[in-house]
Amino acid sequence: MMGGLCSQLALLLLLFPAHGAVESQDQPVFSRIIGGQDVQEGKWPWQVSVQEDDKHVCGGSLIAAQWVVSAAHCFNPSASPSQYRVVLGAHQLANPSPHQVTREVQQIILQPSYNKTSSVADIALVRLEKPVTFTKFIQPIALPGASRQFPVGKTCWVTGWGRVEVGKPLPTPKTLQQLEVPIISTAACNDRYNSLNPNSPLGPERIKSSMLCAGYTDSPKGFCNGDSGGPLACEEGDTWYLAGAVSWFRIRNVRGELCSDPEFPGVFTRLMAYDSWIQG
Repeated sequence: MMGGLCSQLALLLLLFPAHGAVESQDQPVFSRIIGGQDVQEGKWPWQVSVQEDDKHVCGGSLIAAQWVVSAAHCFNPSASPSQYRVVLGAHQLANPSPHQVTREVQQIILQPSYNKTSSVADIALVRLEKPVTFTKFIQPIALPGASRQFPVGKTCWVTGWGRVEVGKPLPTPKTLQQLEVPIISTAACNDRYNSLNPNSPLGPERIKSSMLCAGYTDSPKGFCNGDSGGPLACEEGDTWYLAGAVSWFRIRNVRGELCSDPEFPGVFTRLMAYDSWIQG
């Protein structure tokens, strides 16, 4: 998928069609799962589908009976919460399960420090109109708190329903995908991104302490359009923690098509950095 010469390396912020599109060398791109595998039903019971006007646009994670965490860039600031809904307990989006439920959205709270240019604070809380009842297929994921750290090299899982190749949507029946990814240090992640654009107007620390890097630098496996806001889930002991929310990924232009760059890991919003805001 990554073969061929690149005319230039770019990093884009691709907004949903209704929102317009902005192109910039230092903007992030939404995310999808590439090189993942089908998920067994019920394996990731906190995964949700965030839908706008009845169409899947992003992922998210259930953290309480009435609350979901997603990415701030998933939501159109001019749209009403009533334009969104959240599907919980889903497995195949094109083949609704008897275990899934749908909730209308009562409120969308963007992190006050969110900056779409730098992707700082790319996190949102979604309040469901009515609480859900927990089942085998609908369960919240634990929050990591403010001090829990996930060591470099630890493998975690990212999940979602996004595209699987450039220009290729997830095929019907649109089964949830999973991908195992290792945690990468902030310093190493910055070194990698700075090697591309050392004079970036965003400065040498493109990856902030409130961000978390995970993925590969030598593999086409990764994520791009459609799975933003979805979970980076890490297991410790017998507990799964929400370490991050999918935020952005470096891409490159291959013969006019946008591809995830195999030499750059993905970037997540680090949940630990926003624990007090979430709890509040």
